[in-house]
Amino acid sequence: MKSLIAILVAAMTVIAAPHAWAAPEPEPLSIKLTVHKVVIVDGREQQLPADAAKPGDLLEYRAEYRNTGKTPTTQVKATIPVPAQGLEYLPGSASPPAVSASVDGRHFAPAPLTRSVTLPDGRRETRPVPLAEYRYLQWNLGELAPGASAVVKARMTVTQTLAASPRTMQQGGAQ
Repeated sequence: MKSLIAILVAAMTVIAAPHAWAAPEPEPLSIKLTVHKVVIVDGREQQLPADAAKPGDLLEYRAEYRNTGKTPTTQVKATIPVPAQGLEYLPGSASPPAVSASVDGRHFAPAPLTRSVTLPDGRRETRPVPLAEYRYLQWNLGELAPGASAVVKARMTVTQTLAASPRTMQQGGAQ
C-alpha cells in the first residue's frame, strides 16, 4: 500500500511539475496613464508637458486600457487617481461622461458625490461632497476584446504648486 501511495505521489508530481514551473503569463491588460497641462494658445487648446504646475493650471489625466491577451477581458473598470495634495477634479470634464467617484478608493458612486450629514438639531441632510475630497474616478468599460483599447480622461485644477513628476506611467502586459 505504501508503494502505491508513493507511486501516486510521484505521478502527481510529474503531472503538476510543468504547471508549477511554467513562467507566469503576462497581464492581459496594459494600462498607460499620462498627464498634460492644458493651455489656450492663440484661441486654441493645446496640451503641453506637465513638468511643473501652479495654482489655477489645468491638467488632463488620460488612461489607456489595452487588452494584450488572446481572450476578452471582462468587467474592466478604469480608474484614475486624484492626488490628495494640490489637485481637484473639474466636474463635467470626464470622458466618457458616465463616471463614478470615490473618497477612499473602495466605495464608488456616480458623480457628483453626496453624503448624509446630521445637523445640530438632529435632522439629516444630504450635501455634496467637496471636490477636493475626491481621490479616484472610475469608469465601467465592460469587456475589451483581444487587441482592443479604451481611453478615459478627466481634468484636474491645480490648487497648489506641484513639483515635476513623470508624465507617463505604464503597468501590465507587453508594452
